[in-house]
Amino acid sequence: MFLTKLQQFLKLPTSLPPFVDVALHAALELAVPFRCSLCGQSGIAPGNRWTCYCHTCTEQLCARPAHACRICAAEVGPWSATAMGCVHCRGRALRFKSVVCLAMYQDPLKHALLSAKWSFSAVPMRSLARLLATTRIDHLRSLHIDRVIPIPQHWRQRMVRHFNPAWIIAEELAKALAVPCDPHILRKSRQSRPQKRVALSQRIQNQHNSFSVTCPPVVAGERLLLVDDVLTTGATCSEAARCLLKAKAAECHVAVVARVLDQSA
Repeated sequence: MFLTKLQQFLKLPTSLPPFVDVALHAALELAVPFRCSLCGQSGIAPGNRWTCYCHTCTEQLCARPAHACRICAAEVGPWSATAMGCVHCRGRALRFKSVVCLAMYQDPLKHALLSAKWSFSAVPMRSLARLLATTRIDHLRSLHIDRVIPIPQHWRQRMVRHFNPAWIIAEELAKALAVPCDPHILRKSRQSRPQKRVALSQRIQNQHNSFSVTCPPVVAGERLLLVDDVLTTGATCSEAARCLLKAKAAECHVAVVARVLDQSA
């Protein structure tokens, strides 16, 4: 966060030449030792200078389950058949084809994500986004994505939030995949109740007709990656995917930082 503010104060570009990047970071480490945002200990993960987590916390945040559903990315047992979904998604009319996530929504990722969402700075959320982009890059590339689209916020929500987490995550994923990030193609046309305040059985109805596509020809025939911070029932991303498929998109996949298996997010 300090480095970002310093760059803004000095009016430096966000992308610096490698030698300037290294020299600036080394000088700041001498003056202001960096501390991990999660555990508070000194020492940022080596090889990733622009993260706010230490090496130990980074490994914990990226701990993927040994067995996960092929469709919704939920953690499942070792003998579960997930070709047609799992107990968490089977029988639901989800419009997206698959989900990529960093890990399950449990500590320490739960604590890190909540802190990042309500921080005044976007640095923690961008750090989590970069972890998702770097650790799941092979899976993401295998989807052959043409465009990355963040789940939008309603304009009233944007007035009280410091930033849209989905937009920050989408920017990092698009950069890693070298494809466009289009935050304006999908619009939140109706303000719905927060999903965590709605019963699981009513979440699909809560999101019904809450999105619209601003320019359908742009997404026609494309493989799209929808991005959000968390996924619980999949109702929000499924409704967004429905609108995009109606606009003639070829298929939709989802990427999130955390997969939630309860109503806590």
